[in-house]
Amino acid sequence: MVAELTSGPRVRPPGESVFLPVSDGYGLRLALVFGNHAPEGRCPYYAANRCHHCDIGAGEGAAFDEATNLARLAWLLDEHHADVLKELAHVIIYNSGSTLNRRELPRVLLHRILERVGALPQLRLLSFDSREPYITTDVMLEIADRMGSCRVRPIIGLETADDTLRNEVLQKAMPRAAVERAFDAVARAAETIGSQRTGVDVNVVIGGPGTDDASAVEDALQTARYVYGLGDQRGLAVDLNLHPYYPSQRSSAQFRDHPRCSLKTAARAVLAMAGERDALAPTSKLFIGWQDEGHDTQQRERNDELTAAKGLFRRFNIGQDAACLAALIAAPST
Repeated sequence: MVAELTSGPRVRPPGESVFLPVSDGYGLRLALVFGNHAPEGRCPYYAANRCHHCDIGAGEGAAFDEATNLARLAWLLDEHHADVLKELAHVIIYNSGSTLNRRELPRVLLHRILERVGALPQLRLLSFDSREPYITTDVMLEIADRMGSCRVRPIIGLETADDTLRNEVLQKAMPRAAVERAFDAVARAAETIGSQRTGVDVNVVIGGPGTDDASAVEDALQTARYVYGLGDQRGLAVDLNLHPYYPSQRSSAQFRDHPRCSLKTAARAVLAMAGERDALAPTSKLFIGWQDEGHDTQQRERNDELTAAKGLFRRFNIGQDAACLAALIAAPST
């Protein structure tokens, strides 16, 4: 991750960052990022040479322990973000891997995080990033029990519903059956706590390796159709986090000639997915994750994109009306 996440002076990274409060369809949204406890602080899947599309699994360069992460928790909530805590509606827990894997985030630490986050007065939704094997009914119930009336949802990094792209190109090692087992686990938890208390968030990469400008939109549309179907079959709400592809260090080495997703392609894909949402899951929220994690190797291009977007992605994230993206689709290609 980045140096701003360590305890120390209150320094906010410049520009739009995933580590800053942003707004989504629920209200003010904040990602709390913790260090990974696995060896060398790396996601075990990343260490096994999986997930070629991003650098997130590389972690922060060192394994963390409970004391270090508790210090970070205190710094994040008592210093760095103290001015927005009363407004937070949606909190996301990250650790460069799977927050539900005890090896990567011990349960005693997760409980301390839940204790602090659960006290936030306006919190409506807690999301926690995890690979699908660690999403079980028991852990969903455990977290829900500690979060009162707040909704609790795992985030699954599906990226694409295309099995070949996901498992052969991106090397996600994520079979469709495993994804569906995770949905089943959440559905069983919903039988106890109620469907309004849980659901699933799904990450989708737009324009990733194996697609081009023409096929990227169809791939995103089919992915939305697939996960909305999984949710509908189980009575679960599904939200989508949409991430236009950019070249990271790892993906640049693996997919040397694959370009970043253009603004026009991203907007076309979001428009198509929003239409699918309106038809199949009208209460679903979509969020365009254009905030920088510090891994985009083409920062000049990224800054140009943010300038060209003129806040349209932010408008969509808050209001959920894809019509505001029409200007990006109509703009001349560069």
